Amino acid sequence: METSIAKIILTDKLIRLGNQAQIPLKREGTFSARLVRDGIEVSNLGTQGFLPWSVFEETIAFLEQQGGRAIKGDAIGSRLGERGLELNTIEGHIAATIYGKQPGQYVLRRITPIARILDWAGLCEDQSGYLLLRPLPDLKQIKLI
Repeated sequence: METSIAKIILTDKLIRLGNQAQIPLKREGTFSARLVRDGIEVSNLGTQGFLPWSVFEETIAFLEQQGGRAIKGDAIGSRLGERGLELNTIEGHIAATIYGKQPGQYVLRRITPIARILDWAGLCEDQSGYLLLRPLPDLKQIKLI
């Protein structure tokens, strides 16, 4: 399987920082993100803090399909498919595609660490309510450590 740009950039940044980084939240504070074998472990999702690489890869692919901009979505107080957590939001798409959730099911809110990590890595711009895809570098130009 081909390694994604997101995985290369995130891995490189985290390795350079000793496999762990403090990721700023939008308003105030931080959460920790730690490089693990198959993804990133975050401190702000309690006991379900593992985010596999597929979450980041699928988020980038979804943004590309949506023309570079997509609504983040909000799992707080909504079930998958309801207003605010539609399948055409990043949160809804990831819940259905990666985590196998069906319409009507509750979803763990993962959009904050996903959006903040992608913003921190320079792959996306985390705006209020949506994510913007930044131009991705050419894989051939990335220097691997």
